[in-house]
Amino acid sequence: MSNKILTAEQKELFSLMLPVYGAIVKQNKTAEILNVSLATLYRMREQGIGASYKKLDSKSKNGTVVYPLQEIVRYLTESNIKTA
Repeated sequence: MSNKILTAEQKELFSLMLPVYGAIVKQNKTAEILNVSLATLYRMREQGIGASYKKLDSKSKNGTVVYPLQEIVRYLTESNIKTA
């Protein structure tokens, strides 16, 4: 997880999403938030793109993957493309 400080916009989005999703989000809910399939979420991890994640039971190849909500918020807001 990154140690970057959230911007005001990110803090606002985080505070709106926290009561709904909690601080740690399972893969299926993360896919729903990002509007992608679980397979796409897996490919994003394999390609090193998308929100940062944590792997619980990191010694196991099949450890549970979860996403910190602040990383989802950061990904959603930092991946925006600005139009002229």
